[in-house]
Amino acid sequence: MIKTRRLLLWMALLNKRILKQPLFLILIALVPLLVFGVGRLSQESSSLVTAAVAPGTADDEVSSRLIESLVESSSSAVRYIAFSDKKTMKEAVSSGQARIGFLLPKDTGALFEAYGSQKTKNLSEGALALLGVLLGSESASEEMKAHSIASYAATNDVISKITREQLFSQLYPSLERAVLKTWLKIHPEAGSMTQTQRDQFVDETLAVYEEDYDYFDLEYLDGTKVEDDEIDRFIASPMRGLLAALLTLTGLAAVLYLKEDCLVGRFVWIPSHAHPLFHYVYLLIPLTDVALAMLAALCVGGGFTRASMEVPALILFILQVAGFSNLLRLLLRKSAFMASSIPILICACLFLTPVFVDLAILEPVQMLLPPYLYLKSIHGNFPLWYMAVYALAAGAASILLDKT
Repeated sequence: MIKTRRLLLWMALLNKRILKQPLFLILIALVPLLVFGVGRLSQESSSLVTAAVAPGTADDEVSSRLIESLVESSSSAVRYIAFSDKKTMKEAVSSGQARIGFLLPKDTGALFEAYGSQKTKNLSEGALALLGVLLGSESASEEMKAHSIASYAATNDVISKITREQLFSQLYPSLERAVLKTWLKIHPEAGSMTQTQRDQFVDETLAVYEEDYDYFDLEYLDGTKVEDDEIDRFIASPMRGLLAALLTLTGLAAVLYLKEDCLVGRFVWIPSHAHPLFHYVYLLIPLTDVALAMLAALCVGGGFTRASMEVPALILFILQVAGFSNLLRLLLRKSAFMASSIPILICACLFLTPVFVDLAILEPVQMLLPPYLYLKSIHGNFPLWYMAVYALAAGAASILLDKT
């Protein structure tokens, strides 16, 4: 009991001494600043793609109603911004304010009518063929080409093509109505109707089949449901990865202080046989401080899943980083080498682990970086025992190889 009290007392004293170091205070302060900054970013720009849309003519009522509905339908995937004319819309694309721009035809109603009047053979190749016809491809009729939608983009990449398909999905209800109206007009068995009667019949008929229902339930591999507000906060999704990289940076910084303390002989009063274990525990102290701030940040920032997953994963992550950092100290030995390696390792953590994107390359190398298994374990991609094996192996190896 006395030995336990003495151990806790020394750990508290070491922690007090570490917290006097400005670097560790900065690292702890970075946690709430990072959460606040990413949160502000997600509020100010809450869409992956921004699309500019403008009417072909200012007095086209169909275009005005369509643009209004597009702006109202903006989501976390695509946000539509309305512009008054072609010039301002193109300026928004060239300046980077919008990723892609759409210029509606001078008579959008004529586009819908031309679309509805197509022969069936033109509609047999699926959504991409329909999209090409709508945007004036070679397979479109002359009337469709005369009323096609112009698309402006700085680069013709995958995002631009997907955004055009998303626009087609937004236009589909109007196109569907145009097809039904045309069918009623050219089939006498439907009965004679005036234009007003056809419009009323189409609206009433399609209203019966319209249903605002999400046919997909999104879940992580561990069964945790992905809520709608979490999807809308997709820009904040790198927050956990950035915090994991920050905790790794803390471990690497702690190693530099440990080497400095060892060089000046600050811990000569500790028996030599206890040095390896002491060095390992020394690294755990600042890691625990930053990890507690990280846990609080995840709770406040909305990235917290559940305690039964978060707490064990974070504890194992601390042990991983301690073992990894301690091994690096033993392998590089010189403080100059250690300091030079920190920027490289942090860049590797940011781009070789799933912080921003999940790259399936060099997986053996990726698994050596502590954030990789942590980020992969949170939602069930990898079981927690992967982290436990890594933490045990790295910790044991660093203690056994430690002879300084």
